[in-house]
Amino acid sequence: MFGTVESAQLPALMAATSPEAVGGALDGPRGFRHLGGPPTQQPLYSRLRDTTAAQRIRAISEDLTGVGFPQN
Repeated sequence: MFGTVESAQLPALMAATSPEAVGGALDGPRGFRHLGGPPTQQPLYSRLRDTTAAQRIRAISEDLTGVGFPQN
């Protein structure tokens, strides 16, 4: 909602390239209500910790894109 297209990309760029990035973590803006600002690691929202929902989203994503995620 705030910032620019360029600043909106920063959390994803940080998650993909930072040596301090942690798998399973959430990177997002650290500004007011997490709507803008420099990227930082944030606690996962409770909905993101729901394994049943995660499996459902994964299956839908694979179906819609035709691309399978690697199995763990």
